[in-house]
Amino acid sequence: MDAVVFDFDGTLVASRFADEAAVAELIGSDPAAAAGAAVFWAHDGEPLLTRIELAWPGRTDEILPLFERPAAPRRFPGISALVGRLDRQGLSLGVVSSRRLFALDQGLRATGLRRHFTVVVGLDDVAEPKPSPEGLLLALGRLGAEPSRAVFIGDTELDVEAGHRAGVAVWRAVWGLPLAPLPGSSDGTVLLHRPEEVEELLQVLTAR
Repeated sequence: MDAVVFDFDGTLVASRFADEAAVAELIGSDPAAAAGAAVFWAHDGEPLLTRIELAWPGRTDEILPLFERPAAPRRFPGISALVGRLDRQGLSLGVVSSRRLFALDQGLRATGLRRHFTVVVGLDDVAEPKPSPEGLLLALGRLGAEPSRAVFIGDTELDVEAGHRAGVAVWRAVWGLPLAPLPGSSDGTVLLHRPEEVEELLQVLTAR
């Protein structure tokens, strides 16, 4: 493999806590908004603006500020060490997210991860977010990497679909999920329960 591309939220960092706080505050001030919460969480992984509009139609401008308050994401244990080692090994590293580019870059810098990534692709860079492969293919083009020699690591089904459509190897990070799936995957996608497994799998591929 020449390149490793990561999703951001739920893969590199834990940020759901900030969304949970925003939803709780919204419901606290407007109990009727609770009806839309299930819809909001059901569309996890999609752009924030899309999720808010689906959950609370016509109220996006009103509700969005609750979700955009500064809240530093939290790196998952082992992520910083993993990314640093991959960088030192000379692999091309990128991030593709459905988060808006400014907030994405801000989050990467706040966690000290930005310096490791040559390419960062956010919602502003694409016409269609995941599960479209557009952002991933754009990142690979900027990295100068062929899809057949790249892996995409994400946590949602949207990430998995985008990776398959882009023609890259797809590894699904389940270390941040509330209830991690059992080993194995119906579509053959590799499930990762620890960040350290990324290096282990890369070593296996190199040995082959």
